[in-house]
Amino acid sequence: MRRVSLVLCALAACTGDKVSVDDSVDVTDDTSVTTDDTSVATDDTAQQEATRATVDGTITWNVDFDATAEAAGGTDCAYTRHYTGVEDRSLPWLCPGCELVFQADVAVSEGLDDCYYQVTSTAPTDTEWLAYADGAWYRASVGALTERGPASLDGDTWTLSQWVPEYPPPMGGNLTFDIQGTLTVGEEVGDPDGGWGASGSYACGWPKADPAPYEGDYVLQMEQTIPDGVFQDVCEDRVRLHDFQGRYLVIEVSAMDCPPCQSAARAEHDFVSGLAAEGIDVNVITMLAPSLSDTAGTPSTSQLNQWITTFELDEPVLADRMWGLAIAGVYHGEDFGYPTFVVVDTELKAFYTQVGFSNYSAMADAIREREGG
Repeated sequence: MRRVSLVLCALAACTGDKVSVDDSVDVTDDTSVTTDDTSVATDDTAQQEATRATVDGTITWNVDFDATAEAAGGTDCAYTRHYTGVEDRSLPWLCPGCELVFQADVAVSEGLDDCYYQVTSTAPTDTEWLAYADGAWYRASVGALTERGPASLDGDTWTLSQWVPEYPPPMGGNLTFDIQGTLTVGEEVGDPDGGWGASGSYACGWPKADPAPYEGDYVLQMEQTIPDGVFQDVCEDRVRLHDFQGRYLVIEVSAMDCPPCQSAARAEHDFVSGLAAEGIDVNVITMLAPSLSDTAGTPSTSQLNQWITTFELDEPVLADRMWGLAIAGVYHGEDFGYPTFVVVDTELKAFYTQVGFSNYSAMADAIREREGG
């Protein structure tokens, strides 16, 4: 069921769906983490040679209502989610440092009507992310995964728990979650990157620096290398961000229905050509989301083409895959909005970031200063 979101637009920036921090009961759009099947074409040969981890099991939310909630009709209960998923290493920014990351199909197998709907009136999501790292488990329906509690991985048995006190149910008062789960981790033939290796060449004509594989953290830090990623472009190639090494980059995290994002797109050509006239090569790389109500979604090729055609763009427009939410969004926290810009030097080091748009002047000045040493 699609969530109805309130979208707020100021003069400079828009805010859409935010990164979930601790929604033990997810209330996000259950279609938002799906991807366009055409964008993840896989290599059958590679799949036959590679293996990926699988996960299968259940997590149970034991719900204890306080006296106020019970007086308003709350009854202690439990509901269980069943998870079936496969390893996905293609979005490491969702859980930096995690050893295993799974995208899982999920269904409430027990307690949907008599328990889950006491806690929330929002339909449960049918796709989630689960991850394990160093004695802890992580979970999210969209955006960056957040740590939920202790976990152990003993052979193929993954045991996890979480304690959530004072969660407010609809009837008032508070409830406590005691969350317990046991899942089995297995293995199957399949590509753990889901076919998201960079294409050998780019039909759209983008540069291909082919730098060494990125081994850094997937956290945005100024004066550190920008986290790498692979994204689909309008030519249906899988484009690696680090292939643009050697020129200044302005990475714009944008959404199609965001008015300030549209203003930035209109001004993009003059910004790039103006710096080019000064002898400074710049690419504006747009990380595009379908809308402010679906910032975790992946735009189709036709949507990329619509954006490029509408604003007569020559610069790369890439289908964002939650990179904007997890990299720029986590860095800026509550100040994050659309558009957000990250400016990167010729050695791929981030050195300036900006939320919102009125013009490119501050970014141009930052690049000039960097160029001048």
